[in-house]
Amino acid sequence: MSNREIYLDHAATTPVDPIVADTITRIQADCFANPSSPHRAGRRAHHILDESRRKILEYFDCPDATLIFTSGATEANYLAVHGLRNSAQTAFGTSQRDHESLRNAAFSLATHSANQTTLPLDENGCLCKKSLQAWLLFLNNSSRTRSHLEDTNAPDIFLSTTLVCGQTGAVEDVSGIRQLLEGTVTPYTLHVDATQAVGKIPVSFPETGATSLSFTPHKFGGPRGIGCLLIKQNIEWKPLFSGSQQLAMRGGTEPVALIAGCQEAAHQAIAQQHSESTRLSILKESFESTVCEMAREVGIDPCIICQNTTRSSHISTIAFPGIDRQAFMMAADLDGLAVATGTACASGSQEPAPALVAMNLPKPVVQSAIRFSFGRTTYANDLENAWGKIYRILQKGSSVSPNHPI
Repeated sequence: MSNREIYLDHAATTPVDPIVADTITRIQADCFANPSSPHRAGRRAHHILDESRRKILEYFDCPDATLIFTSGATEANYLAVHGLRNSAQTAFGTSQRDHESLRNAAFSLATHSANQTTLPLDENGCLCKKSLQAWLLFLNNSSRTRSHLEDTNAPDIFLSTTLVCGQTGAVEDVSGIRQLLEGTVTPYTLHVDATQAVGKIPVSFPETGATSLSFTPHKFGGPRGIGCLLIKQNIEWKPLFSGSQQLAMRGGTEPVALIAGCQEAAHQAIAQQHSESTRLSILKESFESTVCEMAREVGIDPCIICQNTTRSSHISTIAFPGIDRQAFMMAADLDGLAVATGTACASGSQEPAPALVAMNLPKPVVQSAIRFSFGRTTYANDLENAWGKIYRILQKGSSVSPNHPI
């Protein structure tokens, strides 16, 4: 029915897969005991915990890595920055394509880091390789000067990056970043946020060359309240929460049912990744073509953000210059269409998406960008019903004075 709510905000969160929901319910009933308890019920819960961890590590091609379960991707990112940061590190780099949790964690280290910087993006919405190379060269030159004068060692570098940008869908060239880092003479730690990537593109922890990698299952049909941080073997670690659980790396009783749900969601998402990405790519191409055609019909010149770069199949960010993005989102909501103006964690902000600003796009483009995102429960008829709603919003907005947006 055309009047039913149409959900095009899967990048914010996804509906829980029925199989995952059944798994959580079953484990919650059968394995409710504390997995640290030595009795039979506790051992049963601990077995589920161990099996879930083992399977997740296999899904990401890293059976020998360490997997820490957290409360979500935000905590996983925070733990990566603060828990893996070596006291000898003197430089920290991030970018505006990174999630707010990573950028905030980086800012909190500014008083401890001799060189904390926000690296610029290129025209494709990815980390600018020239700027990264220049930053690495600057750090190396600075370290040589200091070592000559003070006999100090070269700086350790901590760089964070995001595999799929949650604001634009642009896929980062992590292999290129890895080559630049390996080409330097300084030690480095690389953290990759794969929150928007799992189930959308192939993700192999070893192939990223990362020291750590974070994600959360609620982005691919899993439960909220659970996140994962993968860490390479033999990496120095500083726990932020004391406790004996999880190899003393993160205290607190493990939520076994959520962890089992996370494992099942990862299994489903990775198994269906190729077919689902193909399906969503077809839907996205049709959606973008139709929406842009409708915009031109009412006198709006649309702009598909990062159209000429490699994008994930589930995110389409389109700008409608002359249309206020907040007004568009509110009008869409009133008409039963769920869309976004950026990442969900910053949806209450009046500021435009940081990645779009960092790409130096024209202000009218940045101010009018709307993110549409798709998932396993998105079908062709959903998009067909959405087109009528979008057309009405654009038609109304194009006839209103720029000083009085819809």
